[in-house]
Amino acid sequence: MIGGQDEDSCGKSGTDETPQERKRRGGSASARGKRSLARRSTAVSQAVQLMSLICSSLDWIQLVMS
Repeated sequence: MIGGQDEDSCGKSGTDETPQERKRRGGSASARGKRSLARRSTAVSQAVQLMSLICSSLDWIQLVMS
């Protein structure tokens, strides 16, 4: 095999990215996992904030209606 482990002769891995693309993004599986976790944490945080806003709005509407 010409390339590194798990690469074809053009330097592409099974994930269709070159070693340069992997390096540019931080490359290691650990780094990718951390970015993925950070994205999920951000999404969860935004969802919680939205739910809090909705609940506050509903409480306010209920207070006005009573």
